[in-house]
Amino acid sequence: MITNGRQTVGTSRVRVDGRSEFYSRLYVHNDDNTKELYIGGPNVTVANGYKIIGLTSEEFDLPPLDDIYMISDGGEHPVSWIRIEVH
Repeated sequence: MITNGRQTVGTSRVRVDGRSEFYSRLYVHNDDNTKELYIGGPNVTVANGYKIIGLTSEEFDLPPLDDIYMISDGGEHPVSWIRIEVH
């Protein structure tokens, strides 16, 4: 199954929408050209997160029922994602 979406991220961490019962590949795209996006676990911050610079994307392999969280260094930050389940 393939799912996708867009979210607005701010300075409070949020979970990337969607969760899979299967292994999945998650692509996250920073849709803003001036703000930096930070990815990590439920305790991600701008100080400890994996940085995705403006207008680039990263790919993540996730185990079943695992989540990725994100936070921005600014408000009203648009982010796109697509999740591809691997059965």
